[in-house]
This record gives sequence, structure tokens and C-alpha cells, in this order.
Amino acid sequence: MLRKVFTAVLLAALLSMPFSGLQPHAALAEDVDTSTPPVLTIHSTGGTINITSGNDLGVHVVPGPAAQTVHVSRFNPAQMGSTRIILPERFVRQRFGRGWRVYRLPARQYSVPVARFGSEGVNVENPGGDMSIAVPKRIGAIFINAESGNVVLRKLRGPYVVSATGGEVRMLNVSGSGLIRTTAGNVTLGNVGGSVRVQTVSGAVTVFGSVADSVDVQSDNGPIYWRFARCGNGLYRFRSKGGSIRLGFRAAAAAQLDAQSDTGTVENLLSGGASSGSAVVRLSSQHALSMAINGGGPEITATTTSGDITIESIAEPPPTNQPNPAPTQ
Repeated sequence: MLRKVFTAVLLAALLSMPFSGLQPHAALAEDVDTSTPPVLTIHSTGGTINITSGNDLGVHVVPGPAAQTVHVSRFNPAQMGSTRIILPERFVRQRFGRGWRVYRLPARQYSVPVARFGSEGVNVENPGGDMSIAVPKRIGAIFINAESGNVVLRKLRGPYVVSATGGEVRMLNVSGSGLIRTTAGNVTLGNVGGSVRVQTVSGAVTVFGSVADSVDVQSDNGPIYWRFARCGNGLYRFRSKGGSIRLGFRAAAAAQLDAQSDTGTVENLLSGGASSGSAVVRLSSQHALSMAINGGGPEITATTTSGDITIESIAEPPPTNQPNPAPTQ
């Protein structure tokens, strides 16, 4: 019981404060050898964090041009069953007309697949400045708390939680069960797989070549632009209040779609050609749409309060380079 309590407190502290409690040893060298997929906890107060897979079974931390002192230490993650962590409430203040509006990202409970954790943990504390981290291609899990600055992940497999207060989050060729949270920062993903959850207040969510098995995206005012390369077996949910939702489907992406907007317009741009995607429409009105796409498949729901919803066919292959910026609304 004590072990479970310790693990839950450890992970919750990651997303709300620095890791002073996770450094029982003196700071290590920048290279940390690991014999099993490591669990990484990263806290940064500023700068861009670049994380990519290396060719060895270790963790290699490289500070940026500022040459800041990055503290690296080991810890031993408790091995146990699933648990839940609480991600703290966040606020962002943005101009609205002649005044200001405060947007709130509520606290959220999230189930972490602790059963996948290895026995080796590496904690990285960045006081501010750009930083690069090379990790094994398969990780036990990675937890990132970026108080300011951007987060970039490439070519990783494993569970992840990324909390970015104001910066952007970009991922390319990442697969695993994960959660991304931002306040005003954009989220741009390419070739993502596994179970993907995104929660943002006003950032734009842009995804190219999605092969995710399940998706849950929630935005207050930012636009959502999601392009399916294929669909898995899970549920897909897209929710926005004032932001627009645009969903694109390649010919291999088959699904059952239900879209509805309270006051916005729902538009179907799918053509009847087999090469560019086809649809069998069951219900269509100005504010609602229900149809089977490319023969039907898993359930996709898209709902907005006032934002428009657009469904279209796409033909481009998945990206091979850095994901592009979100389209201008």
C-alpha cells in the first residue's frame, strides 16, 4: 500500500513542481546507462526540449548553447498495477476584443500504465534553456512538465504524458498511450500511433498521417485539424466549443462518423470516387451529419458549440519530416 501511495504522489508531483524530491543522489554525468526501457521524468522552466531515440540503451542529455547546468539523477520507479495521477489546473490570459479573457484548463485524472514501467528511472531537471535528450527507441514511460518553452519528440515507443503551459508540442513517429496538455500552445503531430489524448484551451491541434488506434481531443477555442491515414478499433472523439473541427480521410481510413454543432455549420466535402474517399450519408442537415466513410468502421464523433465542422477526403502520404505548422484559420 505504501508503495502505491508513493508512486501516485511521485507522478503527481512531476506535473506540478520541480523534482527536488526525486534527487536522492548527487547530479550524475550527462550519460546514464540503462539495461531496460527507462522511465524518464523531465522538468523544464524554459527553452525547447528535443527528445529523440538513439542507437544505444542509455540516456544522453546535451544542454543547448546556453550551456546551463542540467541536473540528471536516477530513481527506482515502483512496479505495480495501474494507478491514477491528477494533473493540476492551468490558466491562460488572452486578449479578447478590447479586454482580456481568462481560459481555464481544469484539473484532470489520468490512468498511467504503471505495469510497463522498468526498474530504472532517470530524472532530468532543466533550469532553463534549450536541451536535447537521446533515449532508447522503446521507453518504459516519459513524463514531461514544461513550464515554458516547446517540447519536440521523435521516433519513440511507450507511454507518455506531456504538460506544456505556454509552449508548443510537436511529435513525429511516436506510438504509445499518451496525454498532451497545453494552454495556449499548438499541438502538431505526424505519424502518431497508439492511444492519443489531447487537451488544450486555445492552441491549434494539427495532425498528419494519423494511424492512432483511439483518439480523444478536447479544445475550448483552438481549431482541430486531424487527417486519418487509417483507423483502428477504438473510439475517436473530437470536441470543441468555439474552435472549428476539420477531419480528413485517406481511402484506407474507414469509419462511422457522427458530427453535430449547436450553431456552427457541418459540411461534407467527401466525393464519391473510390480513390479519394466515399461516403454513404444517413443524415445530413446544416448542423448535423451522420455517414459511413469508405465502407464504415469504428465510431468517430465530432461536436462543437459554435465552431464549424468540415469532413473531407485527402490523398497525401504521411509526412517524413518535421510536422508543418497548423493552418491559418
